Parts: sequence; C-alpha cells; structure tokens
Amino acid sequence: MVKRVKEKERLSKSRTSSKRNFKIFALFAVVLISATVLLLVLPCLPPKPPTTSPKHYQGVVEMWNVESFEGGSGSRQSWITARAAQFEKKHEGTFVHVTTLSEEQLLAKLDEGENFDVICFSRGVGCMVQNLLQPYTGSVADIKENLLVSGQVGSVVYALPLYAGAYCLFARESQLPANADLLQTALTNVYTRKVGKNVYELQPLICGFTANNSPLTALALSGVRGKCSLSEEVSQYSAYENFVANKTAVTLLGTQRDLYRLQKREEAGKIEKLAFSPLVGYTDLVQYLAISQLCGEKYACCTEFLQFLTQEEAQQTLQNVNLFSVLQQTYYTDARYLACENGLFGAYVPNVFGDKGSILQQRKTAIATLET
Repeated sequence: MVKRVKEKERLSKSRTSSKRNFKIFALFAVVLISATVLLLVLPCLPPKPPTTSPKHYQGVVEMWNVESFEGGSGSRQSWITARAAQFEKKHEGTFVHVTTLSEEQLLAKLDEGENFDVICFSRGVGCMVQNLLQPYTGSVADIKENLLVSGQVGSVVYALPLYAGAYCLFARESQLPANADLLQTALTNVYTRKVGKNVYELQPLICGFTANNSPLTALALSGVRGKCSLSEEVSQYSAYENFVANKTAVTLLGTQRDLYRLQKREEAGKIEKLAFSPLVGYTDLVQYLAISQLCGEKYACCTEFLQFLTQEEAQQTLQNVNLFSVLQQTYYTDARYLACENGLFGAYVPNVFGDKGSILQQRKTAIATLET
C-alpha cells in the first residue's frame, strides 16, 4: 500500500515537471516569434518625426507695400502676392501677408506702434523709414549696378531694388513738323487745332507729377532745352487724360504706365499714330525692398524672400505687369519697351533715402537746366 502511494507521488511530480517544461518552451517560442515579427515589420514602419527645429522660420512675415507712383498694368500687390505664394511653396509653414498702403496710411500705422518685417517703397518714403531698417546681407548678383547703388548708405545696402519704371515722351505724329526730333521740339513745338467752331492752342508739353518724383530731371538729362512753365499740381493720370483729349498740349511727358495705356489705344485705333522717345538718362521710378530692425528671428527668412523676389524666376514675370526688371537682362521684344529696358542700364538713379527737401531742390535745378 505504501509502495502504491509513493508511485502515485512520483508520477504526479513527473507530470508537474513536464507541464512546467512545456510552459517554458511555449514562452520561449512566443518570444522568438515576436522578435522575428518585429525584425520583419520595423523596417516598414514610417520614420519617427524629427524632433529638431525646421531649417526656416515658420509663421507670418508681415510685408507693407507703399506705392507712390503709377505702375504699368494690373495690380502690383497681386504680382507681389503671387510671388509670395511661390516662395511659400518652397518654405512650408511660412506665410507672407502683403498690405498695400499710401504714405499717409504708412505714417498712421507707425504712429500707432505697428511694425512690418519687410517693406516695399520708393523715393520720398525712404527717408521716413530709414532709421527702422537694417542692412541687407543677401545676394545682389546680376542686379544693375546703378540701381543697386541707389539703395545704399555708404557702401552698405539697406534698400534692394525690386522693379523700375521709365519716363517717356509721346506726341501725335501729325502735330510734329516734318522729320522733327521729338526730344528737340518737346519744349518748343506748338499746334493750333480746329474742331468745328472751336480753336485749341496746344502748348508744347504737359507732364504729371507725384509728391516725390522729378520728371523734368529726365527731360533735362536728355539734353532738352527750352522755356518750361508747368504746374506741379497736375497728377500723372490727369496729364494722360488731357493728352488724350487733345486740347492742351502737343507732347506728353509720361511714364511706363502711359506707354501701356497709349499703346493699347493705338492698337485699337482710338488714337492716331504716336511718336515716341524714351528718356533714358534718368529715373526715380524705382521700387525697393528692405528689412525691419525689429524682425528678430525672421531675418534669415526675410533675406531669403528678398533674394527670391530679385532672382530671374520672379523678375521675368514683371512683363506681366509691364514693369522693368532690376537685373542685367532684357526680357521685352516690343521695340518701345525694349528701348526703355535698355536705357535703364545707364540711367542716373537718385538715392532712395533722399529727403523731401532734396527732391524739391532737384525739381528747381531741372527747370533751371532746361531754361539755360
């Protein structure tokens, strides 16, 4: 009897040991299979998102676009916004917010303590914002030297040229003497025009002004001489309207905006054939870009944006708004536009930071030069 009990105890221990060994084996098998699965699956899993900071600024870049002279065609803000959208595609997470302002709106924003990161402006505004800007240290490769120098203080670039306009003369060929040189007759040629019972005595020249430009300097530096008595209260658009009405002056001293408007009229048969002469010795119709001292961590991004706007990808699209590139390239094939574009290579461009007093003095000097 004792022997049977001992045999049962032995068998029971044997079974327990077998179960324990089986469990150990099963656990080992599960671990082995799991490890094998992980080795096969891990390479297929998506990579872990990087924990390092992005290479470029992510956030909003505030850009103020201050327009002080007429453009070419279409909206310059739309042109800038379209270029900004291209830049944003290359810099994920960066957004450029463009606000177009007048000089008065600019001053109001500054008085209220608002700030920009990037500002787009021309002569007359430069003196208002100069002390808010920091040097531009990005690429200036292939930018026309005369335009680049006009945005410098000493030898340091504070304002980077973005696009340019040009001054031009226009006159109806029928109102000019035979074989006349438009430049040489701009201040001397008069014309009597009869319409029914009305008689119009057309003066030699009409010209439009803005608060900050000096179109008569372009005339003087082109070698024109003659008596010059023009009202500086006439706007650029008003001068264009008076010229089209054909009741005021033989010749219009206009800009690239008038070139666009008048050429469209000519092509549509709404004005007779025009004589044309670009005033290539001078332009102050240049728009610049600059970076605020307060842009902080955005500086590198702002610099990249300015570089992008002044490289060929962006600059060649200025044809779409009938303005001229600041690069040492020519993009136009139309003879009139090409003459203006080529002329910009050698034009004298005044410094963008000149104050209001220097602009007024320049206007007086231009009149004195014309009348010598």
